Amino acid sequence: MSVEENLDRGRFEPVLLGADRRGGWHRVRRVQDLARTDPTAGQRLPDLADVDVALPVLHGRFGEDGTLQGLLELARVPYVGSGVLASALAMDKARCQRVLDASGIPTVPTAVVGRATRGDARTLAAAIGYPVFVKPNRAGSSVGTARVTDPDALPSAIDVALGHDGSALLQPFQVADEVDIAVLQRVDGSLAVAPALRVRLRSAAPYFDYESKYSAGSVEFEIPARVAPEVTARLGSLAELAFEALGCEGLARLDFFVSADGRILLNEVNTMPGLTSLSQFPRMWAAAGVGYPDLLSALLDRAVAVPGRNRAASVRGPGHGSLAGQR
Repeated sequence: MSVEENLDRGRFEPVLLGADRRGGWHRVRRVQDLARTDPTAGQRLPDLADVDVALPVLHGRFGEDGTLQGLLELARVPYVGSGVLASALAMDKARCQRVLDASGIPTVPTAVVGRATRGDARTLAAAIGYPVFVKPNRAGSSVGTARVTDPDALPSAIDVALGHDGSALLQPFQVADEVDIAVLQRVDGSLAVAPALRVRLRSAAPYFDYESKYSAGSVEFEIPARVAPEVTARLGSLAELAFEALGCEGLARLDFFVSADGRILLNEVNTMPGLTSLSQFPRMWAAAGVGYPDLLSALLDRAVAVPGRNRAASVRGPGHGSLAGQR
């Protein structure tokens, strides 16, 4: 809804497309109408005939894991954000971490278990030390994530995580601040970094969980983050290095942990960060003087300029551009 409301209507005509829980696609007049569609009337593939450029604001599996990006590639529709490989790699946190480690980027120590190796979880968690975070390898918005303080609670947390993906991650609790960096790719391909953001929880939640991320008043975003200038500079450099190492495109939000002594660890790379009015990415760019409508225009302009991506048409001027999005 936030994306649609903030589009420059002098340049873009929104076309709203959404997928229901059964995988059927629907065209709707308003974002709210998607919840009232008949799931038996959904199309197996989205109708993209009159769409010039897509803005896929759908998070998690099937939205930012390369699946939707592959569909848009096959349909020859240019789209905002990373391509198939970078999207899939960033979603697979375990494999993403290997690339980042090989690129010299410090990451959160992580152990991985699957359904066949779940019996190793107790030993791995004991080696990591409690509290330990358990999360699905491929998921988003902290879905399926648990903070485990008691070894007896570990099996159920593993069950939940494996219910969302075929493998689960175990990570140590970090005595550190979460500091996020927003990277935006300009039309010419160069990268820009917004002022850093520090996440400060206002709620009683023990960590930045799903409810905190999507409930007004649960968190405070400190922009610019009150960290040492040299740490801020290092975060920006690491964010750009990770963006390039993974082959990201258009935009990304990179979530770091920064300890009191300045130690930095990269936690996650989000190739399609939240774009609601509550989300970090638009707020960081607002602090840089880039308003929400201008930010969306910059993303769409880059999408139609990406070298090597097939395009059905270019944005042709006032009143003729189209946007396909899902909320």
